[in-house]
Amino acid sequence: MRVIVKLLIFAMLAARLFGATKVPEDIKKSVVFIYKDGGTPSQYMPEGTGFIVSIPHPVEKDKGWLYLVTAKHVLRTNANDLSSPLYSRVFVRLNKKSGGSEMIPLPLVTSGPAQTVFLHSDESVDIAVIPIGGEELNSLDLAALPESWLASSDDIASNHIGVGTDVFFEGMFTPYLGQQKSYPIVRFGRVAMLPNEKINFMGMEIEAYLLETLAFGGNSGSPVFFYLGSDREPGSMILGPPTIKIAGVMEGYFNDVTPITMVQPASSNNQMIPVSTQNAGIAVVIPAQKVRDILNSAVLVGKRH
Repeated sequence: MRVIVKLLIFAMLAARLFGATKVPEDIKKSVVFIYKDGGTPSQYMPEGTGFIVSIPHPVEKDKGWLYLVTAKHVLRTNANDLSSPLYSRVFVRLNKKSGGSEMIPLPLVTSGPAQTVFLHSDESVDIAVIPIGGEELNSLDLAALPESWLASSDDIASNHIGVGTDVFFEGMFTPYLGQQKSYPIVRFGRVAMLPNEKINFMGMEIEAYLLETLAFGGNSGSPVFFYLGSDREPGSMILGPPTIKIAGVMEGYFNDVTPITMVQPASSNNQMIPVSTQNAGIAVVIPAQKVRDILNSAVLVGKRH
């Protein structure tokens, strides 16, 4: 009987430690949707996802700087052509505290004194950072992720992050964006590979993590998180709430290329459509350190000073 009781106690403890934990609400509030300018509000087209990161003021505790982070290709006129120019502006859909949402225009300027978009010195890094601010933000139901959450190589080593580590990401779900306000969808998975060398993706050699999770169009630019539970350290359990770190920025996913076939959807009237690719279930994530590189670049540090 004593053994059974001990096992029951352990099972109850394990259920609390390893059971499902809600994603913090502030993480959801940090996620925004990015739209292409269609000319009129009814013609804005969803392009991808972004999220807000904050850098605290070194002296004034209640102040700091806010930055919108997204995938660079979300801002391009042709997402499949990495040499295509950026849009002249995009719109960001932000939820309001009073309910509903608001479309806020963001001009995209890549150089000069009026520069608004900041990129990595390595052109293969698919990340863009845009400073945001203004009194209008006070009316928005918006939260920012602290820069300290951006996972560094030291974080990965000290937290034993590796193949099998739990991850989740939040982003745009194009079949349902939300009518009155934005509703990010949350998807879960695991680390599949943390290569020490570059991989070939979309014709470019890039530094990236590979995740076993399903990503789709609209997820580009989403924040991806390492979810470090009580079993993060092999051979032991760590009591207390899980630790969350920003793994990086969602770039895209691998396809399994298959011969083109014709299928008839159930909703069509004898109409056949061609199908040529399948999602391999492997997502590509740009490491968070690349975001930190841009935030701490000489030009942005200079602007903060």
